[in-house]
This record gives sequence, structure tokens and C-alpha cells, in this order.
Amino acid sequence: MIPKITLSILVLLSMTGLLFNRSKEVDACPSGARVLEIGEFHGKEVDAQTGEKWLGLHISSDGSMLLNYQVTVEAFHDSIVDEPEKKTGKKVSVDLPLEPVFLVEAEGLNAGQVKTVFQGSHENALERTSPVTLKLADISYELKVVSPEGVENCSDEKLPKNAKLVLASAESTQTLYSLEDCGNDPRWLLLWAGDLDGDGRLDLYISVNQHYNVSEKKLFLSSKAIEGRLVVEVAEFVTSGC
Repeated sequence: MIPKITLSILVLLSMTGLLFNRSKEVDACPSGARVLEIGEFHGKEVDAQTGEKWLGLHISSDGSMLLNYQVTVEAFHDSIVDEPEKKTGKKVSVDLPLEPVFLVEAEGLNAGQVKTVFQGSHENALERTSPVTLKLADISYELKVVSPEGVENCSDEKLPKNAKLVLASAESTQTLYSLEDCGNDPRWLLLWAGDLDGDGRLDLYISVNQHYNVSEKKLFLSSKAIEGRLVVEVAEFVTSGC
């Protein structure tokens, strides 16, 4: 375990940019944003390069912060797709011992404290019977799974046929993701909710999929949303198993 004073110094250095010079420009268009996680992935799933500077969301008992990270991307033997002696897999790691929930490159985000109202896990899936209530800055939101009226259920009933993931508040209702028919054993998760961009409105990081073997991690920001919308998807990180 790292002494608390050491963690404080690392956080301070990261926030002030003393660990590196953050000079890289980020595309002003929301579609130019990127999101990434640390870990091992198939080669085509990672477009980051060693030495790039990213912001990362770190959550601890002391609160939530966006910290400056430098990433390292190393090649490794991907036993699922590689022939012997080949190394097409990519392992993503960071220079700080403070593990981020996710890494992000997006215009308008800055290192510093952020508000977290929900931190999820890979165990609690979103289901039609379990909407999630989220409150931020006196605004209440509900993230829920809904299905068109009269549509039959899928066999396992965890997600109904043609299910939609909907975010609603008193001001607006917005569909974030839709299931095609019943998919193939899909599973949707809320991984994080809070205020990442500092505008006092809700941002989301969710995991959704149509197929059990493909994960679509999506980052939604409120500051990029047009009038009448709550959030907009600014980046996604798509990975697969075998």
C-alpha cells in the first residue's frame, strides 16, 4: 500500500502537470474524443500510443478526481488470435499507481475534482425491473430499460425484445441505446455517473452490447448535448473476447 502522503504528492504533481507537459491538442469535435481502459486487448481495439497524455477518472475514499496520466502500450502474445511468435495484442498501462476507472481525451475536460453520484460494477446489470435513480445538483434523473408496448419478451426476460436504455429527467427523455430484437445474451451496465465536465449536469459511462462477446463502453457528456437533449455520446471503447 502506498503511504497517503505519497498519494497526495502524486495527485498534486499530476494536477499541476509537473509529471509531463500536456501540450497535445484535442479535436474540438465531440467525435474526436476518445475513451480507453487499462488492461490487455486485441490489437485493433487500441489506437493509443506509448507516451500519449490522457485524463483518467480515479475514485478513492477521498473523492473522485480527473488526473493526468501518461499511457504505455506494449505488445504481447494474444493467445486467442496470434500465431506462435506473433505479438499483436496491446497491453495498456499508466504511469501512476492510481488506477483509473477509464481514460479519456475530450475537449473541455480538465484535471481536478469531479462529482461522482454512482460507481457501478460488472455484477449489477441494468434490467427493466430495476431503474436507477441518480441525483446531481438538485436534478433527479432516472436510467431505465424500457420496451415498446405489446412486444413479446425474450426468453430470459433480463432485457425485453427491442429494449431501449432511456435517461429521463423532469425536462427531457432520451434514448441512449437500443437492442435489435433480442440480441445474443446482451448485458447492460451503468459503470459510472457524475459530473465529469463541470457543468452541473449528469454525465455517464456505460457498458452496453448486442452480443455477449462484444462490449461497447460509451461515454456520454452533458456539456456537448444540443438543446432538448440531456447528453451526447462523445466516445466509445469497443472490445471483444474470443
